[in-house]
Amino acid sequence: MKLTPIKLRRLNLGITDTEEAIEKLGISKSTFYKLEQGHHEPSAKLIARMAKVYQCTTDEIFRDFKMLG
Repeated sequence: MKLTPIKLRRLNLGITDTEEAIEKLGISKSTFYKLEQGHHEPSAKLIARMAKVYQCTTDEIFRDFKMLG
């Protein structure tokens, strides 16, 4: 499994339990895995939740997904 920037961000924060991350983000397992593999762009609301859970800015999340804000 490849290490995408968003997955590295989660792991570097010490969130190794995927179920914990899924619960905190309030998304399905399918969406979670698609995001971590880079096959899905999150909505603005999800980016805000990700920034809160991953303790970073929304700009950093946009950058992880190579999205222009």
